[in-house]
Amino acid sequence: MPGPRDRVHAVTDGRATGEVWLVGAGPGDPGLLTVRGRDLLAKADVVVVDRLAVPLLDAVPLLTGAETVHVGKSATAPSWPQERINALLVERAQAGARVVRLKGGDPYVLGRGGEEAEACAAAGVRATVVPGVTSALAVPALAGIPVTHRDVAQEIAIVSGHLAPGHPGSTVDWPGLAASRATLVILMGVARLMAIADALLAGGRPHATPVAVIERGGTPAQRVLRTTLDALAVDAIAAGVRSPAVIVVGKVAARTDAPAGAVDDVVARPLTGVRVLVARTRPRPGLLARRLRALGADAVETVVARPAPADGTPLLAALDGAHALLLSDPDEVAALVSLLRSAGADVRALAGLTLAAAGPQAAEALDALGLASVPRSELAAGPATVIVAGAAEWPAPVRRVALLCDVTAEPDPRIAEELRHGDFDVAAFASSTAARGTAELYGPLPPDLLVAAMGRRSAEACEAAGMRVDIVPDEPGVHPLAAAIADFVTASRVLPG
Repeated sequence: MPGPRDRVHAVTDGRATGEVWLVGAGPGDPGLLTVRGRDLLAKADVVVVDRLAVPLLDAVPLLTGAETVHVGKSATAPSWPQERINALLVERAQAGARVVRLKGGDPYVLGRGGEEAEACAAAGVRATVVPGVTSALAVPALAGIPVTHRDVAQEIAIVSGHLAPGHPGSTVDWPGLAASRATLVILMGVARLMAIADALLAGGRPHATPVAVIERGGTPAQRVLRTTLDALAVDAIAAGVRSPAVIVVGKVAARTDAPAGAVDDVVARPLTGVRVLVARTRPRPGLLARRLRALGADAVETVVARPAPADGTPLLAALDGAHALLLSDPDEVAALVSLLRSAGADVRALAGLTLAAAGPQAAEALDALGLASVPRSELAAGPATVIVAGAAEWPAPVRRVALLCDVTAEPDPRIAEELRHGDFDVAAFASSTAARGTAELYGPLPPDLLVAAMGRRSAEACEAAGMRVDIVPDEPGVHPLAAAIADFVTASRVLPG
């Protein structure tokens, strides 16, 4: 089986030397990726992507066969050393690849893009920077906060909070910043919030200085904590704030109608700021994710299993003597045709059999094959010679035939990376198959991840796979499950993550 090196050589058309582009991905909204960045991504042989920029790959079609390498960094999980990232860029370019290094925000604003450019130059590899919309300016703007304002703030300082004040490796002049009237925009500072607040207060910033913490800015899960400098650490803990977040300190942070210490939009949309992993067993977008988004959640769907024809089903024998067959969806229609072909037959074997559709999509799939169908309501409820395929409900005892089986899908590197870094607050399972598939693909889930199961069977599957179940609605269904997740979050008072 070819490895990454073989794949790179296969897609570079024999180029002796490749090139590296350091592309700023912007703050998170795919619409804020530059036109130049989008064009380069579409032509890249290799994409080396940061954790915060991964979601943009869904919005940009990559070159067929392009290699994607996830090099996300996190304060709470094992990360790629910068030296290893530098070496990867050089190695792939020297193999002849067009390499896009996709970085959140702007590559040269606290993004270590300068170090990557230097490493390429030292190796004789051409590297070009493609500026991006820096989160230091864009994220406050998306939260309605102007980082400068003629009346209250005519200067701004963009600061790294990666190292605590007083750390020997820090070059930040915290006493000087505290004594100034500049707006402070602090990146990578969530883990050091208490130390940063103490340093600014000790340096003379007033206790009532307005502060805004914008978490996951530019994404559907954006939420804003508004507080004051003296209450920052307490309010951030109460709100469950975690990275990525941009911290704004100064009078401009108060230019909003939101009360201090409040999280925006939580009452009207109770799942605002909550990121939910929705495991699916069909490739089509699901109703659960749609409902969760309506409640404010950032619902990320991933396919953990896919339907395939149940090859072991003796279809012709199963249909013998039946007068009707009820089909649930297009997947079952496709499986019916596939199983007929496997048995050496075709749709003529269905002659004399009434085909019934459980819904309009199944009816459309049958019509596309030239097969007439009747609505499910036209079938009599009594005869045992009605055969029901799959999960369609039927009010009387019937014969059932398995047209489909579930096959575990391939793991998604993006989902694996985000689970590893703790980027999800809730995992929602609408079926036992979804729960089993997720456990098989991604192993043990993070211990602080809330698990929601639609009903008893899915809850039992979660527990059998070693997952603690936190949320189960009183009755099964998409709306009850979404409502149960919202109720749990609201009752806990603290939004997860």
